[in-house]
Amino acid sequence: MNEALRKIWPELKVYRGQFALVLVLGVLASALKGIAPEMIDRLMTAWNTGDKKTALIIPPILATVWVLSCVARYFHVYVMKYTADKISVKQRRTLMDKYLSLNLSFFQDFDKGSGGLISRMISDISVIQTGIHRISDLVREPIMTVGMLGYVLYKDWKLTVFIMMALPIVTAVLRRIARSLRKYSRINQEIMEDLTRTLKESLDGTRIVQSFGLEQEMRRKFNAQADSFLENRRKIISREELAGPLSEILTMLFLSALLVYIGTLVFKSQFTPGNFIGFMVAMGLLQDSIRRIQDGYIKLQQAGVAYHRLQTILDLPPTVVSPENPIPFPTDWSQIEFRNVSFAYKDELVLKNINLKVARSETLALVGSSGSGKSTLVNLLQRFFDPTEGTVLIDGIDIKKFSLHDLRKHIALVTQDVFLFNDTIEYNIQTGNLAASKQDIESAAKFANANKFIESTPAGYETSVGDFGGRMSGGEKQRISIARAILKDAPILVLDEATSALDSESELEVQKGLAHLLQGRTAFVIAHRLSTIAKANRIVVLKKGEIVEEGDHSALIERKGEYFKFHQMQFQA
Repeated sequence: MNEALRKIWPELKVYRGQFALVLVLGVLASALKGIAPEMIDRLMTAWNTGDKKTALIIPPILATVWVLSCVARYFHVYVMKYTADKISVKQRRTLMDKYLSLNLSFFQDFDKGSGGLISRMISDISVIQTGIHRISDLVREPIMTVGMLGYVLYKDWKLTVFIMMALPIVTAVLRRIARSLRKYSRINQEIMEDLTRTLKESLDGTRIVQSFGLEQEMRRKFNAQADSFLENRRKIISREELAGPLSEILTMLFLSALLVYIGTLVFKSQFTPGNFIGFMVAMGLLQDSIRRIQDGYIKLQQAGVAYHRLQTILDLPPTVVSPENPIPFPTDWSQIEFRNVSFAYKDELVLKNINLKVARSETLALVGSSGSGKSTLVNLLQRFFDPTEGTVLIDGIDIKKFSLHDLRKHIALVTQDVFLFNDTIEYNIQTGNLAASKQDIESAAKFANANKFIESTPAGYETSVGDFGGRMSGGEKQRISIARAILKDAPILVLDEATSALDSESELEVQKGLAHLLQGRTAFVIAHRLSTIAKANRIVVLKKGEIVEEGDHSALIERKGEYFKFHQMQFQA
């Protein structure tokens, strides 16, 4: 128990006041309830001796004490559970903050995928929440246990010896079960991650699943994981439920010996029927308390496992961080420079000694085969990663000296795979600038050549785009994305294959929006289509992470090098 409490103590210590109140209420509830055996003993004695006055007084007192105990227990459990809920909400907020601060490399490397992260957010924290709920039992029931042992000791110290002999055995059994439970609880949470991941992939990839006839495969995969989950749950349940019967069997064995001893006392007139009834009530309360302690102990062990899994994420050091004392992003900058930049991913060199200067308002096209390092280069500019070697500078200032928020505020991104939130068209455009007015949003849509199709929808700007923008066509999604970038009004623009997935008609509509977006901005354009590349002020050709050619379209065609080969391939296609 100490280890599990030590793990989750950082979450609990913030609520010392609430736990102090829980302790007071727990003591009160247990103390009031603990009076019952002695009062029943006295009531039985009053009946046997014909003491009518005592026989009339004790029942209402007993009822009052029991009611007060129940009221104290209600508030005890209420405060504990509400505190546990507050802690779980705080944990989810903390985890959400962590997810939002994690670098792109983490999401690329995390083998459980986003489904695993969702599982930790929901399932693991729910397990922790349940464990904290049961702390109320671990506060209240030990007090009841001590009280009942004290009562038995008061009646006959030899009875207490019998009971104390059983406790070490019960404790040893419980610890053994708890060790096994920690193992299977960890496995259980890992299987839940796999289940969540498979479910998310099946839902996110519905189009591919149906197109390739993968429904049966996804069912097989999900069912196999569900079967593993069920089998593991069987092992957990068998161990969880084993603790109670084992404890009761051990208790009953010792109780049978006790009853033999009590019988000898009764025959000697040293133990009255009232004493016996009071003793049995005390034993019932004691057994119930031990059962609750066992259950709470088990839940706390499971919470410790879940909390450890949570901490493996929360303790991850960020690989890309804002400086402690950032300097403001310059307003009148004139040049972006990649100086001796190299970047390795998993020991594989992706960019090799890149030296590149881009003037303000220049449109630079990046050309090269897949894996040549084009996207990596612009990712370094946005500090999704940091260079392994070298520096990215703006007017001679290392971009690491700017805060991440300030740097990225000055860069707008339009990608091939457009991400839209499951919200309205208006909101998705507004994410470029949350402070923008409706007039600004409509103006951005107009410049992006999106206003006509938006206004043709029944709900206009209030139209829901669906999950991942599924209710929109590719061209419509891209124009919303361009409107979002226009609304952001950032001086630096990154177009990463922004039109490569579109048909000719859609591309024509999108190009009209891009034409406005490019005006007056420094643009990094990654594209395969010559219609986009040829308009650039300068073209940089990358091959295996190195710059092999540089110049405008005409000059590179005349050189008949890598760009010329690329041009010929496009032309033949």
